[in-house]
Amino acid sequence: MKFAEMISLMKSDIQLKQLWFLKNDSWFVRNVRVYLEPGTIAVIVYRFGHWVRYLKIPVLKQLLLLIYAIAKTAVVIAFGIYIPSRLKVGRGFAIHNFSGIFLPPTTAGDNFIVFQNVTVGHLRGQGGRPPKIGNNVFLGAGAKVLGDIRIGNNVVIGANSLVINDVEDNCTVIGVPARVVSRDTNWIGEKLEGKGDHW
Repeated sequence: MKFAEMISLMKSDIQLKQLWFLKNDSWFVRNVRVYLEPGTIAVIVYRFGHWVRYLKIPVLKQLLLLIYAIAKTAVVIAFGIYIPSRLKVGRGFAIHNFSGIFLPPTTAGDNFIVFQNVTVGHLRGQGGRPPKIGNNVFLGAGAKVLGDIRIGNNVVIGANSLVINDVEDNCTVIGVPARVVSRDTNWIGEKLEGKGDHW
């Protein structure tokens, strides 16, 4: 991964947050305070760590890995957000609010939104494989997504839901265990069309 690609991904993450959560706020909030929010800082540290993993200059890589390790530890202690550098996320990764967020080294697509107290992880007896997450996925506050499962594209997982089975494309699921309440979900499209300004 090139440095320019890392910067491009960071910009897409900021733009997603500005569009989804700060669209109607002041210029200062959208363009200055957004960089000071815990979720934004955590995502920037993650992107930096992911980029460092691909560096091919040994001495520089070791130095930057040390800087990353310190920054990652600070994010975990201060904000309660754990994101490993081995996680692979597409363009547009936003964490809204903070605390109690655990993401494993798995894959997630574009436009991935995570709220507070979200856990994504594996279940015992499944070889330690975590879920794979598609494009345009929204994880509500307190959601738990566990096991060797697939979360499809255009999926909304409601607050405090427990997901232990595959979720098909274009679905909204809620509950413990989660059940499908809609098979016609298009939250990305609705947002881009201006239907609702806040979550």
